[in-house]
Parts: sequence; structure tokens; C-alpha cells
Amino acid sequence: MAQEIVPFDISLNLFKEVFENVPDIAVNVLNRDFTVLWANGVMAAKVDTPLTEMIGKPCYKVWRRREEPCPVCMLRIVCDTKRPCVMERWLDLPNRERRYAQVRAYPVFDEKGSAKHVFEILIPMEKKGELIHRRYVESLEETLRKMNASVPSEGEGQHPSPAGASLTPRETEVLRLVAQGFSNREIADILLISHDTVKSHLRNIFSKTGATDRTQAAVWAVTNGITNP
Repeated sequence: MAQEIVPFDISLNLFKEVFENVPDIAVNVLNRDFTVLWANGVMAAKVDTPLTEMIGKPCYKVWRRREEPCPVCMLRIVCDTKRPCVMERWLDLPNRERRYAQVRAYPVFDEKGSAKHVFEILIPMEKKGELIHRRYVESLEETLRKMNASVPSEGEGQHPSPAGASLTPRETEVLRLVAQGFSNREIADILLISHDTVKSHLRNIFSKTGATDRTQAAVWAVTNGITNP
């Protein structure tokens, strides 16, 4: 049975023309419903997956081997905020290898100003060792130094939300890592705190920002500039 290809509109045809044959740049276009509308040959090579097994399939199934959307979903963040988003993510390849990359996601708007598609650029990153946690720690060392350098003296630099909530410096660190897609266990390892302490910080973050889950908290972080040290 032939692979069903989702029809392209004008903007998607433009992406195809521009990026199909650009060397060494892995790109794809996602629909709001998580469907992979298009990807170039470089993308297929980087993730060791034929285009026929990507197009028309949910992005979380193709690249993360999940049966449901990721807890921190860049597509949702970009569509909700209508702003670009940059995160470090991992891809689970068919041979069960985990590959790391920086993903840059940009909204594509319809005539009414709503984000109808998300355009992504994948920048592969070399792994820093065999242990996953070591890789996380090493990749975030510079980010954490910037975090600490940007934390002001007591009583300053808290981030008010539209509802008037404020985050402590530690809650801000936790929220930044949540927005980058890290799990509670990984955040605990990176910040050298207990798993229970991370959960306590998350409860406080949800309460202060009005978020009910990690995705909403990540959207709040992007909207309020928390992801940029």
C-alpha cells in the first residue's frame, strides 16, 4: 500500500524548494496535530529513518518512540506562544541508540495569525560519554554557570507572572530545566538535590504560575523569558 502523503500548501512547497537539497542542514515541518508533513533527506540520514517511515506519522512516535506527545512538547510551546523555541532534545533511533541535538523550532502562521505548522532545524550534538547523566551534566555546565551568574542578590530578580506570582532563584533553575525537557530525576542529578526536593519545587512552580502540568509550565517559562539566562 502506497505511503499516504499529506498535501503541501504554498508555504510547505517553499520550504521544500529551499531546504530539500541544502547540504548538512536537517529540517522538517510539523502540523499542529504532531504529524510530520515533510522532512529533507539530511533529516532522514541524521536519524537513520527513511522518509517513507516519517511522513504522515506523529513526530513523537518517529523520533522519540513514544505512544503519546512528549511531556514537554516544543510544538505545543511554539503554537501556544507563537514564538520560536530552542531546546536540547534527544532522539531515539531505530537501533535504540539515543542521539542528542539542539532543535530550533519556528511557527508558520496562517492568514488569521494562528500557528498552523512548526518548522524545525536539527543540529546534532556529539555525546560526551557513555553515561546519560554525565552527558546531561556536561552539556549544561555552561548553562548552569550562566544561571548562577544571573541570579541577583536576595530580594531581586524574581520573575513576576501576569497573575503576580514570583519564583525563587532555585525554582527558576528548576523551571528552566523543565522547559528544556529534563525529567525530575535528571534535574535532581544536575542540581545535586533530591528527587523529592525537585517535586516540591514543581508543586510551588505550578501553584505560582497557575500551570497544571509540565507543558503549561514550560509555555509559561518561554512566555516570561525564563528559558533565557
